[in-house]
Amino acid sequence: MTVATPVRVWYIARMRIFPLFCTVLSSINNIALILGIAQGLFLAALLRQRHWKLYANRFLAALMAAYALILLNLLAQDLGFHALHPKLWLLLSGLPLLSGPLHYLYARHLIHPDRRFGRREWLHFLPFILYKLTELPLLFGDPDALAFILRDVTAHDMPWRFFLFNWAIIAQSLLYLGGTLIMLQRHARGLEDVVSSAHHLRLTWLRNITLLSLVAWLLFTIEFSFFLGGMTLADRFGVTGILGGVLVYVMGYLGLARSEILEAHGIAASLQDLSQYRKVQQQAGAPRVSVGMDRPKSSPSYSYSKSGLSDEAAASIEHRLRAALEEKHVYRDSALTLPKLAEQLDVSPHNLSEVINTRVGMNFFDLVNGYRVREVQRRLEDPAGRQFTVLAIAFDAGFNSKTSFNTIFKKQTGMTPSAYRESRGAAV
Repeated sequence: MTVATPVRVWYIARMRIFPLFCTVLSSINNIALILGIAQGLFLAALLRQRHWKLYANRFLAALMAAYALILLNLLAQDLGFHALHPKLWLLLSGLPLLSGPLHYLYARHLIHPDRRFGRREWLHFLPFILYKLTELPLLFGDPDALAFILRDVTAHDMPWRFFLFNWAIIAQSLLYLGGTLIMLQRHARGLEDVVSSAHHLRLTWLRNITLLSLVAWLLFTIEFSFFLGGMTLADRFGVTGILGGVLVYVMGYLGLARSEILEAHGIAASLQDLSQYRKVQQQAGAPRVSVGMDRPKSSPSYSYSKSGLSDEAAASIEHRLRAALEEKHVYRDSALTLPKLAEQLDVSPHNLSEVINTRVGMNFFDLVNGYRVREVQRRLEDPAGRQFTVLAIAFDAGFNSKTSFNTIFKKQTGMTPSAYRESRGAAV
């Protein structure tokens, strides 16, 4: 009895419970695929209609459409359409080879809004083009032979085309998503040396979506490995299909929601200034300290040792900098960047960065936001400011995000803005 019971439990689980689980999961998978297809096509059309001004959205719209067609391919496979209409498979196959490059190009053109799609970037789509060329013999060959191949795909008798293609898209997707994460990390590092408002420029949401995409591809890798071993987590890679449907919705929704923010004049101008500044720094061979390179804190001027800026010139720049901040209140410009301020002072951005780091002793972000916080403090202490909300005062001072304002204010004063106002006896 003790021996037979585990065997019987395993038999019941394998013959009854597991098939039922697969059936339920397959139904959920198909619903997720249908919703993902509809959502992907809808978001692609909406991006085209409302947010085409943001150049990067051309790649996001193409990515949404590609994901929708990939999910359509999975749904058609699950419903058995490919066996009846093998040419449909030829039409939809190979599309995963587009997802990685489009994801990467979307991130790249968000970071560099001044760039346009160039000839060299067509190389990203070369694997897809080459794969489609290998389908020409199947396209003009015997349709019955193609139908036979599609019907009899098993782990132990898999055509070389499917085997190589799956590993190719896994390798390519992991490579592109990894490259996107590295690019986003480099973009976020050193922002505070160049911009005064970094909340919307960090692109944290895109990093999180990229991580989710990476998880989806890792899950597909696991499912495919199980399939090659003769085991399935769900029919037709159902787990990955469900996550793919969720991914399309999340990425499209966040991309659409952020488009309006990124198209705003101040944010778009800041991204463009940042991109151009970094490009000039790279072309000039200047030290990358201003774009994120860590420098020894014990030697803040090490990266400027060859700048040739004399003490007299540095003192003059510092004087003009103080005057611009204290008399002209340039910090009230929420889109103020290092290149923009350098142009107003008629100095090079690199020399201005050197003065701020070596003579003032802080980065551009902390310097500008320090003035903003002090103005907010003055107005919160002023009885005449009672008629204004804290957020209105913050925006007048140059902040463009409630979240970043609260964080910066508390960091510099040790109190929340509302608590600070109450402590000074002014009504909120």
